[in-house]
Amino acid sequence: MKGDQLKRLDSIVPVRTIGLSRRSLTGRVVLDSGGGARFESSLERDWFICLDFDPSVKTIVEQPFSVAYQLEGRTLRYTPDVLVQYCGLGFDEKVIVYEIKPIEELRTSWPKYRRRFTEAVRYCRSQGWRFKIVTENQIRTPLLKNAKFLRKYRGFEEQILFRQQLLYSMRALGRATPQSLLALSYLHEEKRMAALTELWRMVATRELQTNLNVPLTMHSPIWIGEAR
Repeated sequence: MKGDQLKRLDSIVPVRTIGLSRRSLTGRVVLDSGGGARFESSLERDWFICLDFDPSVKTIVEQPFSVAYQLEGRTLRYTPDVLVQYCGLGFDEKVIVYEIKPIEELRTSWPKYRRRFTEAVRYCRSQGWRFKIVTENQIRTPLLKNAKFLRKYRGFEEQILFRQQLLYSMRALGRATPQSLLALSYLHEEKRMAALTELWRMVATRELQTNLNVPLTMHSPIWIGEAR
């Protein structure tokens, strides 16, 4: 991605303001970056939570732009739900613009949506971006369940002694599971249970890594992640 495009992405702000509504679920997801993303449905909220646990996500902008389109002689405007800038190791940075819709709504209202989505695809291609529709099939996954479980641990205070012991044992093991790591670290069950909170905090902050796309259990493989 060219430098001027990256600079332009940094300056994008929402073109619509999402306020409180009595007819739908609205609110704001606090992101790990310290920012936030406003949502208009539980499905949007859940997608933002998934994005927040994707280490390749660099930027999230809800309601990023509007495009005009013609329908039955009228000029209408369409605003996609969210723009996401990704950056992965060894890969060029890319941008995907998402529309978040329930499957049933797409089925029943496709004639109404088709024209606006076609225009969004055209606009995104002109910018070197991709346009993608996501539904509950892509959102309501083990990743979402794991992210919801781990989110609360991000705000927990680091327990230094537990962290040091867990890292010491982890280096000895190379790869482990939560159960085997606690078993090597502490002889007594009471200590293991006390250290479990710090273990989940370390997973939530990616200091210990695991595959969050499958159900997270005490038997999930874990390994040392990003250096602090």
